[in-house]
Parts: sequence; C-alpha cells; structure tokens
Amino acid sequence: MKLSNTWIEKTTAPAKKAAEYEEYDPVSRQVISRYRRLLDEGADPHEWAFAWRTELNRGGFPAYELLMEEVVKPGKCVGCAACVTICPVDVFDYVDEQPVATRASACVDCVLCVEACPVLRPADNDMQEFIDLQQPSIDDGYGPYAYGLYARSTDPEILDKGQDGGIVSAIILHQMEKGAIKGAILGDVYPDNRQVGLHKLALSREEVLNCAASRYTYSPNTLALQEAMQQDIGPLAVVGVPCQIDGLRLQQNSSIRFSVSTWYRKNITLTFGLFCSESFSNESINKLAEIIGEDPASIENINIKGGVIIRLENKEVKTVSLKRYREWARPACLYCLDYGAENADIGAGGIGIDGWTYTLIRTKRGHAAFQAALADGWLETRPLSDEPRGEFLMNRLSANKKKNRPLPPLMPTHDERVAMGSLCPKTFFTTGPGAPKTDEEGKSS
Repeated sequence: MKLSNTWIEKTTAPAKKAAEYEEYDPVSRQVISRYRRLLDEGADPHEWAFAWRTELNRGGFPAYELLMEEVVKPGKCVGCAACVTICPVDVFDYVDEQPVATRASACVDCVLCVEACPVLRPADNDMQEFIDLQQPSIDDGYGPYAYGLYARSTDPEILDKGQDGGIVSAIILHQMEKGAIKGAILGDVYPDNRQVGLHKLALSREEVLNCAASRYTYSPNTLALQEAMQQDIGPLAVVGVPCQIDGLRLQQNSSIRFSVSTWYRKNITLTFGLFCSESFSNESINKLAEIIGEDPASIENINIKGGVIIRLENKEVKTVSLKRYREWARPACLYCLDYGAENADIGAGGIGIDGWTYTLIRTKRGHAAFQAALADGWLETRPLSDEPRGEFLMNRLSANKKKNRPLPPLMPTHDERVAMGSLCPKTFFTTGPGAPKTDEEGKSS
C-alpha cells in the first residue's frame, strides 16, 4: 500500500528528476530513478534495495552518488558513520556528523556504502536470524528479547564512574578479563569539553572507565572501528546508540562479501545498544550552561530523567526542563525509528530505578556475556516488577519513536521541515505537522 504524504504542505520546489543530474555517473542516475520509482509506486520496503542490487553483477556503480542524493543532501543522514567505516578505499571523511565524499575518484563501485545505510532501507528479513536471538523470544513493541531485568555493577569504581548501574562497563571489563574480547568501541570526550563525544578504541580497564557514563550530544563511536580494523584488533565489543547498532548490523549482514564486512562479522562479537529518544547538538552544552549560569567546562555529568539533571564539578546538582532543552535536539534524529536498539545483543538504559540499568537480553551472545558476569559476581539484578514504571516508559518511549512515522525515505527533507517551522524530532509526528489531522470531534482523519 502506498503511504500518503498529504500531511506535508509542499513548501519547496519540486525535486529534479534523476536524469537532470548530469554530474552523476549514468548508472547512478538510473539507480536513483529506479529507487524513486519504487518509493513512488509503494513497493514493499524490503524491495527498495533492488534499486542498487541489480547493478552488482554488472560491475557496480559509484554508489556514493546515490547516498549523497537521497540521504545527505536532503538532510536525512543520522550520522551513524556506517558508510564511512565500511568503505574499503576511504572515499569518505566524516564532517559535522555526516559523510563527505572527499576522495570520490577512489571509489571502486563496491556499493557497500548504500548497503550499510539504515536510512535508505530497512534491514533484510533475515536480520533476526543473523543476530541469533536467545529463545524464547518475545516482542512487546521494542524489538525481540528473551528477558528483561534491572541490573547494576557490584564494583564501587564502576558504579562511581558509570551511569545508571554501569552494567555495560562491567560486562565489557569482565569479557576483557576473561579474554573473550580484546577491546571495545566506545564514546570518549574531549578534554576541554566533557559533554562532547569522541570515538575511542578502548583496550584497558582505565580506558573503558574513562569512557563510562552517558553523553547526550552525538558521539560517532563507530568511527573507531577504522582504527581497530587497521590494527586488526579483535574480537571487540561495540557500544552505540540505536542508529549506530543498526548501521553496524547492516555492515555485518551485507549481501556483498567484501573483506571489510567479513572482518566486521568475524571480529565484532558483542554489541550494546543504548536506549535513545534523541541526542542533542554540541551547541546545546553551551546553551545549557547559559541557562544555569555556569561555565560549560564545569559540567561534569548530564542525565535525563524526566528533566535534565546536571551535576557540576563541585557536585552541585541543577535541573532544567527537558522541554526547554529539546530546542537543541538534533533534527537528524527524526529519521531513526529505533528507541530500544532492537538489533543489539544487549539493550541498556537508565529508566525505572535510579542507580540501576534497565536491561534487555536479546541474543545468545548477549545472554552468554550477561550470565557469565552475573555468575562471577560482577553484577546484581532485580526483577522489572520492582518498578513497573520502567516497563511503562519502555513501551511509551518506543511507541513514540515510531508513532505515525513512515520510513525515512518517505519523510520530509530537512528543508521542508524548516519551511514548516518544525525541526524537533520528538514532536514532528506526534504534535507537529506530521501528526494525524483531526476533525471537529477530535477523531483522526
């Protein structure tokens, strides 16, 4: 069934036809035209990849042109860096949270960049088989999982440096101590701004703990995969927000058997997905500091629990309205529909009980790693029934992430949203222009 776009007021000029993009390779123009036709005709989303896969046996094409035209130029790039880190010839730089085809002439027409993009298409139907779910598996609306619980580290140092129980750091360190992994792909921070994210390949306990705790700006963690692959360091754990995990899984499960995707399948053996409604711009830290009348460098930690809870260097705690802070949410987060990191081995977030991690065990690998740490006394647990509000929030936040949203290729562009005066990713499809129209009786039309 074709999705209607009648809720969009067309405020921009009609898009050019693919054939008009004379600067593109002729095959790229054909692929762009084919892709748009599939969208316009309401084809099954799992068929969208047909647009470029038809070219694989014909020698491929410079797929970065499709990526730029359909994802980057329209402002739909979520910044996951999957295209950057899968490219075998280093076509892309990562600038301002999106790829730039700096070395386009190096492209070898492998098509991996579009295969790995979570914005262009949904995952193939065999993704759940690929990630190997722990059974019995249930799905309450936020992805399949075997069981959920509250958990926290038993190590005082991890609890002190971690966030909401520190279970991600605890399991990673336990896996490293047992020799199951050699390191982890994490998010670090810049020395002069501890709330702005930086990717990190962590190879020691000290490095893991230095990366502990959450940041609410966007940290391109997975860029560190390039360093790991160049040095051939594996097996690895990867920690990322949902869009990063989704991009990683597309890399691993690519139908194109290049050495890069093969390396990722072999060497990334455990993934942690951090629950995420949206992240915030780097500018938001300065704005937040301005609101509370403090130096941005004095902000030691930020946590979001209904409001924005800010802990300063002097341990003073201040709170700011989340509604006020949301003004600086990244517009790109509209194009991610995954709150609970549905394709991760373990999902984790700070909802429910303060000081504990709401934890979802999704796959066999996640189950094995969690149970090993628990058996060795690295973790303690509580049932979700101890605080039912956690499950309530998990359901609500996951539902809101998907509510009324079509898939990203069918969403408005960034420029269209600017023209409509609505850039907030949290509200566009709930109370903004994308919300269903209602009649005089309040019924959806």
